[in-house]
Amino acid sequence: MMLAAARKCEESAVSIEAATTNRQWQRSVPLFRVPLLTRPFAVLCGLGALACVLALYREAVGLGPASGMNDNYAWGVWKTFNIMVLTGLGSGSFAIGIAVWIFGQRQLHAVMRTAVLSSFLTYASGLALLGVDVGRPWNFYSILMPWRWNAHSPMLEIAFCMPLYTAVPLLIENLPAALEALSKRLPRFAFAFDAIEAVIRRIFPFVLALGFLLPAMHQSSLGALMLLAGPQVHPLWQIPLLPLLYVGAAGFMGFAFVTFILLVAHLVWERPLDREVLRSMCRISTGIVAVWLALRALDLLLRGSLPLAFTATAPALLFWIETTLLIAAAIAAYSAARQSNPRRAFLASMLACVGGMLYRFDPTTLVYQPGLGASYFPSLIEIVITVGFVAAAIAAFCVVVKLTAILPASLETWFEAERAEQHRQLHRQLRLVQSSIEYVAEA
Repeated sequence: MMLAAARKCEESAVSIEAATTNRQWQRSVPLFRVPLLTRPFAVLCGLGALACVLALYREAVGLGPASGMNDNYAWGVWKTFNIMVLTGLGSGSFAIGIAVWIFGQRQLHAVMRTAVLSSFLTYASGLALLGVDVGRPWNFYSILMPWRWNAHSPMLEIAFCMPLYTAVPLLIENLPAALEALSKRLPRFAFAFDAIEAVIRRIFPFVLALGFLLPAMHQSSLGALMLLAGPQVHPLWQIPLLPLLYVGAAGFMGFAFVTFILLVAHLVWERPLDREVLRSMCRISTGIVAVWLALRALDLLLRGSLPLAFTATAPALLFWIETTLLIAAAIAAYSAARQSNPRRAFLASMLACVGGMLYRFDPTTLVYQPGLGASYFPSLIEIVITVGFVAAAIAAFCVVVKLTAILPASLETWFEAERAEQHRQLHRQLRLVQSSIEYVAEA
């Protein structure tokens, strides 16, 4: 299935490029040819609504009846998947932002809106599920009371950084696209929206600094959190470099996820591709994955834990699945960068996302062993809530990219979208005049 989708990606890239030669993404453009309400969108909304209902049920009956968690496994998939895994996928704004603003890869600025929107939605989804996972979420106000803090726990830093990162840098970075859309729909208040945007431009250096600092802090703290688990985490994952490796994994997962989103948008909505930008993203992803794999292998070798990977055990098998996926991702990304091949870029992004997700999910769930004979399997309610919140985030992404300028496109596409918007406004005005005439005639 993955190969078929990748082949379709390459074929459609060739056909679209032949129809609309697009060598450079010049700006972001809304999906103006696509209807807002579709059947897949309705399914996503239905799953999200069901998840919200079940989340309310969990708040009413408690964690015990609604989840598979127990005294040994106080963390379920709501933390290990939605916090550990999804925040890694949602690190595109952090990773691509560093490449753009620190390492001068300015050509990647064209995909920043896609990155910051995907980051905001994945983090918001994770925070919402964190409220479902916490036994007494109504006591969250305690974070404002320093005398109740546990200053020795990495969870304190995570509890500060994640909400602050979502509510300040990510939210502010998503505001310009919303202000542009509002200016078109409410031209009377364009002066107010311009004033807000001027304020954002003045404070943007500080927002940018927070956008780099906060994710680096909480991603490393997620790794430090697993360090505290000690022997409960298998030695193939329990290494002193965990905080650094978690930040590195967030880097290549963020690049891979944004690449995946752009290519899926190309397949589903026939958006043009800029192969030069894809080549840059694949080239950077190759370097990050290669350095990350080398660091992990070197640390395991120096500590004498590498022989455990050659034992006939489930952890060894999972280790090699992760490693194989990431090696294949690096090879595919390197090939895509050299040949500007969308199919291989699609494969590389898929492999890197899955490999990074397994790296985060394995030590926290699959090979996590808090005690002899301890076991955990998520309940059906946990699974449905997890899937539903992810579906709600996807539905929200579809709505935003159809109403605001998020996805990159050519200047020609932008002119076409502007003409379509003018036609819609003219049609709306004609309908309004017609309604007024009919009303006067009836009176």
